[in-house]
Amino acid sequence: MTPGEPLNFYTVVDSARRRGEIALGYRLHAQEGNASQAYGVKVNPKKSETVKFGAGDKIILLAES
Repeated sequence: MTPGEPLNFYTVVDSARRRGEIALGYRLHAQEGNASQAYGVKVNPKKSETVKFGAGDKIILLAES
């Protein structure tokens, strides 16, 4: 995944799966102070949803340590 490049969430899920992880959602840094946008947290988005990730954005994962 390249920062700033639009991709669908299915690509995120697939990328996580290849690492043995489960992608549950994401948090957009630009919206972290906005209560009306759930502070940038999006859980269980539609896999067809297109999003651009940038610096400071996070993917919410389940993974073994």
